[in-house]
Amino acid sequence: MNSQAEVQITGFRGELQEKDLLDCGYRIALHKAEVELSTGNGFRFTFSMPEDGFAELDLLARSDSDWAAADRESAFVRLYLNDVYNQDVILYYGSSLGVYTRLLGNLKEGDYEVYAEFRELESAPLVSRAWIDGVELRCVADSSARSIVYRHTPLLYGRNLFHPYENRFTDTPLVLFYSVAEEEERTIIEYQMMFSHEDEGTPAPLLMSKWGRTTDIEWMYRVELDADGNVLNAVFQGPHHITTAFQGSYDLGGHPVLQSATTNGNFTDHITSGYRFMLTPAFQWKPEEEPREAVMSRFPFAYQVTGWEMERQQELEMPSLASSIALAHQRSYVFIQTSKFSLHSSDGERSSASRPGFNRREEDACVDIQLRLHGSEQWYSSCHHDLRLGDFRAAYEGAESHFSTTIKLSGEPALDDIAEIRAVLLEGGADRMKVAGLYAFMLNENYLPKQPGIRTDRALELTRDTPAGILWAADETGSVTYAADYSTSKDEQV
Repeated sequence: MNSQAEVQITGFRGELQEKDLLDCGYRIALHKAEVELSTGNGFRFTFSMPEDGFAELDLLARSDSDWAAADRESAFVRLYLNDVYNQDVILYYGSSLGVYTRLLGNLKEGDYEVYAEFRELESAPLVSRAWIDGVELRCVADSSARSIVYRHTPLLYGRNLFHPYENRFTDTPLVLFYSVAEEEERTIIEYQMMFSHEDEGTPAPLLMSKWGRTTDIEWMYRVELDADGNVLNAVFQGPHHITTAFQGSYDLGGHPVLQSATTNGNFTDHITSGYRFMLTPAFQWKPEEEPREAVMSRFPFAYQVTGWEMERQQELEMPSLASSIALAHQRSYVFIQTSKFSLHSSDGERSSASRPGFNRREEDACVDIQLRLHGSEQWYSSCHHDLRLGDFRAAYEGAESHFSTTIKLSGEPALDDIAEIRAVLLEGGADRMKVAGLYAFMLNENYLPKQPGIRTDRALELTRDTPAGILWAADETGSVTYAADYSTSKDEQV
């Protein structure tokens, strides 16, 4: 394997994911291969389940596709298990090697055969081949602690609103992750899906400021279990973001079945589609500790895939202008992760936090993150100084305390150009707020996060009288330092 391929695999899979993968179960099969998939030429491999449980597949694959190019977006591979249709894999990572991880279902002990078939009609028009370089299978036993999360993982049918296989070229599923809450002898598991983009919803120019990304992350399915693991309640996010009782079917050993139903990432349990995926529950998100976008740091290929989709679907501003809201190349943005907590009493007591991961709003409290470059007195704003476009506000107004945003700059600047980063309390919502922690980074020439980035755990208290404070500052040598405490009067122009 050459060094370029190794770099691409690291971008696709992510080093931090390795421990999660090993903790999921134990290896039961490993096949190295250099097989070309084309019309009439497939690939068969076998494995044995030593006990009842969930079979998780890593498919190391590539194709003559390019997600950034129209009519060459991806290759479409169909998987059969013991000659029965199981699911599909969309190879969107092009000619670079990618590890596509899929859950084959809840299987009984025994022997199995998987057949991988290239589907010419479903693939992009200019794509004719794919290659499999290896496969690995793992068993997550029914008896393992992790099996409860696997057992309720949804099987997702693809979107078919304007094309029978829309996810082959737009808004394709990238990563499935989950959060867990324990309440009064009940366990609540919520599954979230990251799509490569959303064709409708928040206008593309505001996605970077409001969410800090152009991927679409949506809660998908929520199940409430009693102490014995029995289902007490199951709901999903229906069209128009309405929480809807799940009344659908189950398949592949008991997995709830949903379908992508809208152009902004909502779901239905009424199935009309002819293709499907079951992504593995790859990451446990802890909302009380980090924003949802932390999953993109765990799976950094998401920055690449969504960036390629923007190149193909959007008219990007070139060169980038910090004064413009227009969407630009993602290397022109500083990506920011931080947290906010509304304060409502004179003794600094913090308001109760949102119930982690369950789409429940806390008191509105909007914050603008701003930065200043060396040699300049101008402050660049994450929300373009509280810009409004119709019903949309550029500032983050989501449910979680931990959130992400970006700050657009002109051209392709570097982190070393930044002199200071501050937080500013916006009008409306809470009058007193705590802003804590900061992680700032940019993307390299391969659209992967540059390391190590800027980090600080500093906390600020903002009020209407002192609405701004410095979160981070660089000293004259460019090294990281904590700035002295100071605040800005509410009359200062920001």
